[in-house]
Amino acid sequence: MAEVSWIKLSTNIFSNRKVALLLNERDGDTYFRIWIQLLSIAGQCNSNGKLIIGENSPLNVQQLSKILGKSSKKVGEILNKFIDLRMIIFENNCYEIRNWGKYQSADKLEEIRKNNRERQRKFREKSLSLIHISEPTRHLRI
Repeated sequence: MAEVSWIKLSTNIFSNRKVALLLNERDGDTYFRIWIQLLSIAGQCNSNGKLIIGENSPLNVQQLSKILGKSSKKVGEILNKFIDLRMIIFENNCYEIRNWGKYQSADKLEEIRKNNRERQRKFREKSLSLIHISEPTRHLRI
């Protein structure tokens, strides 16, 4: 699957109780930054919120620590906090953003692309028809 180039964030993200709890942690800014990074990684993976590398190889704590720029111990601590808050799940040896589809609507991305292609096709057809209509008129003005 191709990666998506965007993820959705709500403008009231700072009103979210879980985010508020994260921000009140000793390293709250780090927790929040890593949360946003995990959302971005999940978007790049485009595998329904799974944090994977390649086709279906789950990212482990050591790999995530290199990507996130924090020690394995710190990343493990933060991931456990996210699990406790039910923001991520860990099953089948894979970390996954909980409720990814509910918040990201990534499955609707293809429908949006299809609608955009159709809208562009109609616009091009209309533009071409206007060019063909205006050509004879242009010759009459000369």
